[in-house]
Amino acid sequence: MVNDSGSNSRKRRQFLKAAGAVSAAGMIGLAGCTGDDGNGGNGGNGGNGGNGGDGFPEDDVEIIVPFGAGGGTDVYVREFAPLMADELGVNVPIDNVEGAASLRGTGEMMLSEADGYTLGAFNPPSTPVSEMVNPQDWPLEDATGIGLYAEDAVVLVGNPEYDIEDYDDLFNRYESGDLELFGGLERGGLYHVMALVMQAEHDLQWDSYVGYGGTAASVQAAISGEVPVALSTDTAANAAVEDGAVDLVAVLPSGGSQVFADTDPVTELGYDELDFLVSLGRVVAGPPGIPDEAQQVLEDALRVAMESDEMAEWAEDTGNVIMFEDGQEVENRIQAAYETIPEVVDLDDIRDASN
Repeated sequence: MVNDSGSNSRKRRQFLKAAGAVSAAGMIGLAGCTGDDGNGGNGGNGGNGGNGGDGFPEDDVEIIVPFGAGGGTDVYVREFAPLMADELGVNVPIDNVEGAASLRGTGEMMLSEADGYTLGAFNPPSTPVSEMVNPQDWPLEDATGIGLYAEDAVVLVGNPEYDIEDYDDLFNRYESGDLELFGGLERGGLYHVMALVMQAEHDLQWDSYVGYGGTAASVQAAISGEVPVALSTDTAANAAVEDGAVDLVAVLPSGGSQVFADTDPVTELGYDELDFLVSLGRVVAGPPGIPDEAQQVLEDALRVAMESDEMAEWAEDTGNVIMFEDGQEVENRIQAAYETIPEVVDLDDIRDASN
């Protein structure tokens, strides 16, 4: 069963109140709270519960999505959360806590008690980049990995009225001044970094960057014509492309997109490869220090969900790509982002451009 509230909201609020305010610009907020549903299921292990040891879990296991409802991360989590709930024997409520380029919700997860009852879903290198640009008082590098459930390619979609043929055409339209605006996710986050790197490395001469709270909002901005083009993951853009609400302008990773397999990546047009930025791993993680026993229970539940017939059917019906890698792979990807991004991106320049 999935709902959008739970008793853990009270636990997190009490913990965050004790922990105090965090980091620059007050990026970490508190989620709303509603009543306790009283479900104290024993999961698959029966017994003591509640302490990350034997019997875990005995209470709701909440997943915080640090993006708006309807975006790629939200769509995935709402599909597999009921299957995790079935495996764990407790509710798996979902809480959308968007803002600050995914740092608000991720920070709420990172500052929760390390008991396995509060998890977060984010997409390295996206949130690590946001944290590097806007350093926080919580160590994302030390997050407890639960599992990687998908891998997405970043694409560009355009409003059909502009009739943008491909990336070369987009390049020419910006160069001529025919286009000025460029859309993506919030300023200071990964998508803003992508736009700035494309400007520097590809000489894509957009004039003004417009940031949105999630891929759903970014795609909607292109649909409405608020921006002529917008960055999105391939999975989040798929339905709008299929419906003709937006045109697929470009696939950015050199390996292409499994969703848009018939479209060549921009590297085939001679543009530099930006794979360190434009290939996203979708992960579930928890705060540092979750006990090994609880981590393993959660990892196993996510594995069962992702390998289920239900998820396979959903993936086939929707065109979304699913996979599973363990918690260690999640931690490896987060660490790799912190090691690689500062070597290829001037974070001070990004901070200046975000102000």
